[in-house]
Amino acid sequence: MEYRLNVNEEIFSVEVENSGKHGFRARIRDQEYDAEYVHVDDHQIHLKVDGRRVNAYVCGQDDGKIISIRGRCWFVSDADLAGQKGTRKKGLGPGLQEVTPPMPAVVIAVAVREGDVVEKGQGVVVVSAMKMETTLFAPYDGLVKKVNVCEGDKVMPGDILVDIEKTGPDSEIEAE
Repeated sequence: MEYRLNVNEEIFSVEVENSGKHGFRARIRDQEYDAEYVHVDDHQIHLKVDGRRVNAYVCGQDDGKIISIRGRCWFVSDADLAGQKGTRKKGLGPGLQEVTPPMPAVVIAVAVREGDVVEKGQGVVVVSAMKMETTLFAPYDGLVKKVNVCEGDKVMPGDILVDIEKTGPDSEIEAE
């Protein structure tokens, strides 16, 4: 079966054929990969690709999935369905509009308070998963309306850690 995937705004053709109950062979560009997988839970898959083991964390979105492997994140969607559903909202990284962790994690630090003015790309929360720290950034310029977490909280993909009210380029907001 052939798929056209949109990965961080780049289209890839992927040919996939099943090779057992929990296995498949994939061809991406001119590379072939043999893979096996084990479904761990709703947000985690254990993969063995060409003999190398790796955990993948998955967070479903309305029009695709955020996939995190070894601390790197990709937004993946079906390229053929993208035109049917409209375009994704733009934010920091393709389509990310909320401050949410890419995988189950623990909050290490919160860098903002309610009433703070933030700029797109400003670090707002630091989380730790699998002994790696990840900074989560403001997806746009705005005003922090609510901080929903504290240091030490356990969080999951989809949890909104900080509510930010978007401001336009002509809007003026002053911190209270």
